[in-house]
Order: sequence, then C-alpha cells, then structure tokens
Amino acid sequence: MFIIVSTTSTCLLLNNSASSPLLLSCCIDSVKYGSFALPKFERRRRSKWRAVDGSGEKQSAVTVAATTTSTFDDDNDVVDSASAVLKNFYGGINAHDVDSVEYLIAENCVYEDLVFPRPFVGRKEILEFFKKFTNSTSKDLQFVIDDLSTEDSSSVGVIWHLEWKGKPFPFSKGCSFYRLEVINGKRQITYGRDCVEPAIKPGDATLAAIRSVTWLLQQFPQLANWL
Repeated sequence: MFIIVSTTSTCLLLNNSASSPLLLSCCIDSVKYGSFALPKFERRRRSKWRAVDGSGEKQSAVTVAATTTSTFDDDNDVVDSASAVLKNFYGGINAHDVDSVEYLIAENCVYEDLVFPRPFVGRKEILEFFKKFTNSTSKDLQFVIDDLSTEDSSSVGVIWHLEWKGKPFPFSKGCSFYRLEVINGKRQITYGRDCVEPAIKPGDATLAAIRSVTWLLQQFPQLANWL
C-alpha cells in the first residue's frame, strides 16, 4: 500500500508492502487523484534575489534555488518555466555567481546591451561580459525585478531597477526582453536585449530631432540608404 503525505513542496511515499519501508522524497507541483510529477534529480546551490509581485509591491529578499550541476535523465526531467529561468538568472548575477547561470544560457545565445556598440555572441562571450560586470560592482548593488511576464515559455519581458543596500540607484531603471528554447531537455536563453534608463534625458528635444530627421528623409529619400 502507498501512503502519500503532501505539503506545499514535498511528497513522501512509503511502501508498506516491502519488508523494509522505502522512503522517497521528491519535489512536486501538485498531487491530484494519486498522481505526481516525476522527481528531478539534481544538485542545487542557493542564491538570493530580490523581486516584487505582479501588483508592483516590493517583496523582501527571498531565496531561490539555482541549479549549478544537473545529473538528470532528459526523459524524466521537468523543464523549468521561462520565468523561473529568468529569476535564477538574475539571482546568480546578484550573488556574483556567474558560473551558476552558465547552464541557463544557450551555446549560440545573442545578448544585446544597448549601452554597448555591438551585441555579445555566444555563451563564452556573454559569461565574460557578466564576469566583468560583477567584478566591477559590489554585491550591495542588486537587480530588483519590478515586473515579470509569466504567460509565455518562449519569451519573457522583465522590468527592473538597481538598488544599493535597499535604496534605488540613480539612472538604473531598465527593461529586458528574452527569448528561450528547450535545448537538450533544459530551457535556455537564446536571445536577450537590455534597455537602460539614460543619464541624460532630452525630453521634448527628442521629438524635435525626430521631426527634423523625418523631414530630411521625405525631402531627400536617398538619405535612407545611410540609415
């Protein structure tokens, strides 16, 4: 006979028919009519990240399990959601543990930070960029997620800002977009783009500049070849 004891995150299965009881602990999402998700066998490291819920109310720092080494069978592995991948990604950067986010980035990923003149191409180049970033900053400077889309597992939008010891950091608001794919049983980031708040805000002057450029293109269509 099997007895299922369920809590919010743990299911215990006891086989009373055997001479020696078998105790198996596995993480599951839910238990319905005696069915359960297959266990995910992996070693986990814990890191911290800060987030807010969908209403925009900031939460306190929370702990996120970020997988650093996986020893799973692809047939039995439960693929993480896109939002979970991004939470672990920001968690690893906040912890300055760039190695922990390596498995989240696809080998041929393209990452654009619009502050830089060209995109970073490939996992190796992207990891080198984030190592430079974490080496040049303090753990007191943290990404805080203001909003995160959760409906689509192939693309995710993130609104975020930076905080220094819990206080907003100047000119640090940003938004990011990510595309993800399941590769070899793991959902990975294949493309990312970051847009960061500019330190100089020209305001209405931007509209004037757009009008001027538009007028020039209308008067001299050949200029469009220079764009």
